[in-house]
Amino acid sequence: MRKMIAAGLTVLAMTGAAAAQPEPEWQTHSAELMTRQEAIERALNENPGISAATEYVRAAEALAMQAGLRPNPTLDIVLENFAGSGSLSALDGAEATYGVTQEIELGGDRRARRIAAERDADAARIGAGLSELDLRKAVEIAFIDAQAAEAFAEVAQSRLTIASEFADAVDRRVRVARDPKAASARVSARLAEVEAALETARERARATKAALANFWGGAEEYRVETETFFNPALRERNSAGLPDIALAESLRDGAIARVEIERSRRVPNPSVSAGFRRFHATDDSAFVVGVSVPLPFWNSNTGAIEAARANQRRAELEIAVRERELKREINLLSSQVNAARVEITAFAERVVPNSRDALDQSLQTYRQGGLSYIEVLEAQRAFTEVREKQINALLTYHSAEAKLARLHGSLSSDNY
Repeated sequence: MRKMIAAGLTVLAMTGAAAAQPEPEWQTHSAELMTRQEAIERALNENPGISAATEYVRAAEALAMQAGLRPNPTLDIVLENFAGSGSLSALDGAEATYGVTQEIELGGDRRARRIAAERDADAARIGAGLSELDLRKAVEIAFIDAQAAEAFAEVAQSRLTIASEFADAVDRRVRVARDPKAASARVSARLAEVEAALETARERARATKAALANFWGGAEEYRVETETFFNPALRERNSAGLPDIALAESLRDGAIARVEIERSRRVPNPSVSAGFRRFHATDDSAFVVGVSVPLPFWNSNTGAIEAARANQRRAELEIAVRERELKREINLLSSQVNAARVEITAFAERVVPNSRDALDQSLQTYRQGGLSYIEVLEAQRAFTEVREKQINALLTYHSAEAKLARLHGSLSSDNY
């Protein structure tokens, strides 16, 4: 199957190259030639969203590190029995206690907290990767649109060249009374229409290049290469799984970790303290120790545990929902790719060559007096429509391929 596809795309490449016209004069030949990979690299380097995603990952990793730390001890200083009356006036009977209190985490609090934070960091890293994939896809589609616009402009330029040559031929026949004067007027009107269409195509090409350049804040004074547009390469699929599902699974893992956090909070954390006490009245001192244990009579954290479990079930259901959505989207895009592949192969092997031959033969027959100018105009229109349909089929193919590559996580530089 892959050999058949490759053969079809090879034929397309040969026909696409043959059908491509010389670069229009309106192009700035001295301008830089932009490739798809160069456009993507510029966008990645200049896009603030990528930097924001990177900072989000750093924040999540820092929180994961913080979550694994033990609680700090507290310093306790207590001064009692002073500034009273009688023997307790001033500091004569004061008692000063100096100690340290440490909370002891039981029930796996710290481990559960650390694992949950690590799952959040994993999700942040996957999310950052998806942000880059989304940007790559957006730039690639914008580049494809610019390639298509350039191709449409080349068709319009070719159409103008053919129309101008035909108008000269009609004028010569009118001068020798072989065609009516109305023919010259009609062809001139068609020529004006073609000139307007060319200007429209040029403006659309400029607009698409400006939209593409907006990804890196540059100007549109550059040329877009169109060879890869007419010579589509087979893109390798990533077999490691869908990145959107990986993100959903990472969020599910985080929800599971939060269930463990709430479970661990059912076990109360005692606090132990140790220190010494000084009696000012006798100038004596003694050690003191203490234990403080919360009593879970009224609150065993049941509500928080059930909420965490519900969030876990929700995350698991969202994985199933996302899998179904992606399956539908992938099937739709795959059908678009396959249909477009059949169409562009047909255009390359039969439709464009036959239409071109029909136009050439009609022009030759017209010069010999065997056809009317109206029949030649119809052949010109048909050839232009065929080439525009070919470009639209290529546009559909490339766009669907880019979207499929985004879903499969295959938008790497190796695929350009």
